[in-house]
Parts: sequence; C-alpha cells; structure tokens
Amino acid sequence: FLAVKTRFLTVRTRFLAVRTRFLAVRTRFLALRTRFLAVRTRFRALRTRFLAART
Repeated sequence: FLAVKTRFLTVRTRFLAVRTRFLAVRTRFLALRTRFLAVRTRFRALRTRFLAART
C-alpha cells in the first residue's frame, strides 16, 4: 500500500509541475497576444489616418 501511495504522490507532483508550467506558458502567450492585438489596432488606425489624409 505504501508503494502505491508513494507512486500516486509522485504522479501528482509531476502533474502539478506540468500544470504550473502550462499555466505559465499560457499566461505568457496571452500577454504576447494582447500586445500583438494592441500593436495591430494602432497600426490599422495609423493606416486609416494616412489613407484619409492622402485623399
């Protein structure tokens, strides 16, 4: 029974480590996506202004 319990704890620890890493990666990805969307929006606004000024 002790062996099973130890193995369960090991598996759970590994699972928690993987989940933590996954959450960190997801957070970084969401931050990057937010920054990318902001840059794209700003670029689109600049392009619109440029096209309006050209006509």
